[in-house]
Amino acid sequence: MIASKIRPIFALFLSFVGTLACATTPSSPQKGSPAWFVARAANPWLPRYDPQTDWNFLHASKRVQQTCLRSATLPIPPADLPSAAQAARLMSCNSEALYYGFAGKPNYVRARKCAYLERAAGNRFPVASSAILSMIYANGLGVKRNLPLATKFACEAGGAPAEINGRIHHLTLLAAMRLRTRPRFGFCDDITSGYMEGICTGIAATYRDAQRDKAIAHVTSSYTPTQRAALSALQSDAANYFDAHARNEVDLSGTARVAFWIEDIEHSWNMFLRDLRVLEADKLPTESHNATRRADARLEAILHRVLSEPSLRQRPPARFPPPGIPVAGGTISRQGIRADQRLWLSYREAWLHFVALRKPAVPRKTVEVWITNQRIHNLRCLLPFRTQGARSCTRPTLLPSNMRQ
Repeated sequence: MIASKIRPIFALFLSFVGTLACATTPSSPQKGSPAWFVARAANPWLPRYDPQTDWNFLHASKRVQQTCLRSATLPIPPADLPSAAQAARLMSCNSEALYYGFAGKPNYVRARKCAYLERAAGNRFPVASSAILSMIYANGLGVKRNLPLATKFACEAGGAPAEINGRIHHLTLLAAMRLRTRPRFGFCDDITSGYMEGICTGIAATYRDAQRDKAIAHVTSSYTPTQRAALSALQSDAANYFDAHARNEVDLSGTARVAFWIEDIEHSWNMFLRDLRVLEADKLPTESHNATRRADARLEAILHRVLSEPSLRQRPPARFPPPGIPVAGGTISRQGIRADQRLWLSYREAWLHFVALRKPAVPRKTVEVWITNQRIHNLRCLLPFRTQGARSCTRPTLLPSNMRQ
């Protein structure tokens, strides 16, 4: 019993000693060279946790600790590593971008070779190197499926104790399934911390940003140079306003604050793309002569009402019983709302200038009312629950299915 516990630790010790011996061999490649990275990448034991001191690993379950210690010494197939020539071309690569295909199609072979180089360099980004390798081997993408190796790299990638437990248990379940019934394994499938929720939301947002940029380029393909310049100015004002709105009018309390911030900016840009499509389809609502004056009056009234509230809120807890329990405090401030309002006025003016160039037949008042109503909607989200005019504006953070790769 004791010997079975000592054997994996002893194997790790021998592997580590062997690594030091190899590092001091006169024939070893020069440190920092592509060949040095390839040689270092071949080392079976480069864990991102120290089994003796890492708090997260020590607080994982005993079974998971034993599984990780056993898998640490698994050899790495030499054929899976990059050659020295390939390493020279991949020295500044990004395995995350190659795996998810942010700007194009995923390239799993290059992602694998890049991830090995990142691992050799000690890359500690949350979803890179070992995390990417865990998904590549678990899913058999560009390489033969190898769940034991996937487990090895999932252990190396680390995380909160509950995440380590969930991830290793997840891979154990996949190993017990038939090949045809195995769903894809994603490193973000088993997150439990607000920190990793922000990281994984950021990955999904980066992917969607690239897709949205393509959609905007398609919508605006027929624009003249003058119209493109006006659109660029509009996008600059939009970026300033959207970022400020996410910082000042969303409650960023708690460890998931980054996810909330990204989520709100994502929503704003999605609505921007929708508005461009509505404009191109000539589907803006026709407004009466006094509509602009009424919209401005409603905006002034709702802004005054929000700023006079004793507490501000956002993201109402939809499943709280009973629904509509107020959330007091948080990071939303009146000073921030006033700053947002100034940026929003610049944003609205940019829309008016852009539409005047792109759709000169559209009345100015129509655009004013259209954009003003959007601001009114956002401000109503800040009113206390169950008050007249308040709106529920939850936008749950979800990883799309195409990110579970």
